[in-house]
Amino acid sequence: MITVVGSYNTDTILKLERFPVPGETVFVQGKLISHGGKGSNQAVSAARLGANVSLVAAVGNDERGTIALKFLQQEKVDTSCVKVKEAQTGSAYILLNGQGETMIIVDRGANYELVAEDLYQCLRGDVLLTQLEIREEVVRFALKEFNGLRILNPAPAELRSLDILENVDILTPNEIEFKEISNSDDMLYGAEVLLKRVKKAIVVTLGENGSVIFTKHKSVRIPTIKVRAVDTTGAGDVFNAALALFLERGYDLEQAAENANIIASISVTSYGALGPKWEEVKELLQEK
Repeated sequence: MITVVGSYNTDTILKLERFPVPGETVFVQGKLISHGGKGSNQAVSAARLGANVSLVAAVGNDERGTIALKFLQQEKVDTSCVKVKEAQTGSAYILLNGQGETMIIVDRGANYELVAEDLYQCLRGDVLLTQLEIREEVVRFALKEFNGLRILNPAPAELRSLDILENVDILTPNEIEFKEISNSDDMLYGAEVLLKRVKKAIVVTLGENGSVIFTKHKSVRIPTIKVRAVDTTGAGDVFNAALALFLERGYDLEQAAENANIIASISVTSYGALGPKWEEVKELLQEK
């Protein structure tokens, strides 16, 4: 089983021809409201691929929280550890331009009310997948207490202390997050610094260029397929969900990352932050 500790947000996606510059007004070309939040995205995307997934998160005691719980249950995610808080359900506002690029603003809401005590009896399974849209001390507690493979997707890359990495087996930043955490533009040097704390490996996602794996002994570039992107929202979440799934199934890290690259690439060919279902990708995975 995969346990995801993270956030749930209601996403409001605003489609624009281009991003505004400071002081400029632009008109919305389309609006979409959907389910989001890195924890929810990763849990649902893993479940769609056939994983047994439990989500540890918080929603508000409001209509959006009720809708969120119903949605997660419909997607076959175990919600027994999703807490209902006296707060508004988290929300995210996503600007999407004509090139499929995004800018995202998050109001954490109930996500920020999740505390370490909420995790008791919930840290079970073979793989833990967590992110940083909830309180850092909650993430720190989850990583320290979980008995299994621990994956940290450091997004957003706001860490008070790098000591948290000492309880991380696999770190999965994108290129920007990697530079922020390592404080270096030199990827080899930055990886060397971070691997003094991270137990096993760093997997840096590179968008259309695939990903690169750094271990203490080597670095390996992992390719992906070429697609026409229409919406890159959630691509990193889909990658992390697929990576956790294949690692739980016993694939080695390079195989798991290659499959995750492909599934994340497929996800950006349609709108929304959630990944494809297993039936949509299984033949493509077998052909590679």
